[in-house]
Amino acid sequence: MGLYLCIFDECGQESSGVEVGRYQYFAELRQRVAAFVDQGRLRDVPVLLHHMDCDGSWSTAECKKLLQELSEIRELFQQEPPSEEVRRCKEDVFKLYGVVPQNLFECFIDADCEFLLDRLMQLCGIAIGENRPIQFQ
Repeated sequence: MGLYLCIFDECGQESSGVEVGRYQYFAELRQRVAAFVDQGRLRDVPVLLHHMDCDGSWSTAECKKLLQELSEIRELFQQEPPSEEVRRCKEDVFKLYGVVPQNLFECFIDADCEFLLDRLMQLCGIAIGENRPIQFQ
């Protein structure tokens, strides 16, 4: 089962979304972030780390905070070497698109081989602009 994050418009139609992939993949992202927090290399990022990933939503207010958290994570991950373990989680997508991650940031991708942190930041921007929550599906 996979995690899909989306925004619904006023009519209940999906206006935007990100196919994250398996829940374990999202958990891997959060585990990597938590390790950097524990090492003191990243400040606490409560919106990302302390939210259940199996249901619910991120409110617009949470999206504003999450956008800042993701920006800091992105900057740190771009400075870290790639992780073979994380890359193997999406090996089929990397092979399909012929991509070889150059850093930890590039190891986290969505189903279309777009960088996951960038896609989540874009989704937060849309949620803020439309004043709509991001739903966990």
